[in-house]
Amino acid sequence: MKLFITFTKKTLFAAFAAVTAGLIIIGQLFTIRAGGIDGSTNALRCEYVSGLGYSIDETAVSEKEIVIPEVFSDVYAKYNDIQKKAGFDLTLYKGKKAVVYTYRLNDAEDTVINLIVSDKYIIGGDVSSVRIDGEMKPLSPE
Repeated sequence: MKLFITFTKKTLFAAFAAVTAGLIIIGQLFTIRAGGIDGSTNALRCEYVSGLGYSIDETAVSEKEIVIPEVFSDVYAKYNDIQKKAGFDLTLYKGKKAVVYTYRLNDAEDTVINLIVSDKYIIGGDVSSVRIDGEMKPLSPE
């Protein structure tokens, strides 16, 4: 016994459209997971910070390679809480390499902005006072 399945052009088009839509959605999920904010160049990182309302010295003070820990200590968990307030979540990047770029604010010489970049995307950051009694705030619009 043979079984034949026939598709009309309409059915084939609908199937193709569904597969295409699915691929687009999956692509968007990966972009969201990656933070979706291109941080691949210094100009793009500075543009992002500027868009938040901060004025920075556009030359990074430092670049430091890190690895997001597989298991978060209490300190890292609290730091991730700061990230979540700004719409980031470092738990998605456990075990991944990243680079922290540090920039000085132009209008507050004792304050810096740190951007965490992994696979060319900004995945986190903070605004930190470098004073001994300084504070760390989420990277959000000023």
